[in-house]
Amino acid sequence: MPISTITRLLLILLMMLLGISSGVGCSQKTSDRDLQPVSPAEAINLASKGEGGVFSRNLKAAWVDPRSPKLFGEAHIPDSINIYFGTGEFEDMAIRELKGRGPIIVYGTDYQDVLSIAASKRLIELKIGNVYTLRGGLLQWAKDGNKVAGSDPGSIGK
Repeated sequence: MPISTITRLLLILLMMLLGISSGVGCSQKTSDRDLQPVSPAEAINLASKGEGGVFSRNLKAAWVDPRSPKLFGEAHIPDSINIYFGTGEFEDMAIRELKGRGPIIVYGTDYQDVLSIAASKRLIELKIGNVYTLRGGLLQWAKDGNKVAGSDPGSIGK
C-alpha cells in the first residue's frame, strides 16, 4: 500500500524534529535570523546578475527545490535543481550540484515551507555560497505571473 504524500511529509517532519532535538540536522549556530528571504522579483534580480539572463544555462545562479521528486515533477521553477531534503544524500548532492554556483535560491511550495527553510539552513552551514530563501515559495512565484514548469503546473497549493 503506497504511503500518501501527507503521511510522507509528516514522517519527514517528525524525523527532522527528532534530529534537531538529538543534535543532528541543522546546527544550533544557524537560526532563522541567518536566512535571507527574497521576493520572487528580488530573486529574479539576483539571478539575472550575470551573463545570459535569468534562466540561461551559462548563469551561475541556482534555483533549488528541496521538495520530493513527485512534487517537483508536478510543478517547479524552470531549470531548477531538485535536491530532495528528505534523503540522506542531500549534502552530497548539494555539494556536487551547487559548488561554484551562486546565488543559490531555495524555494518550497508556499510561505513558511519547512523543507525550504531547513534546506536553506543546511546549505548555509555547508558554506557552498550565498543562500536565499524565496518568500512565498512556488505559490507566490506563480501568483506573480512567473513561468512554472512540470507535468501539472496548476497543482501548486492544492
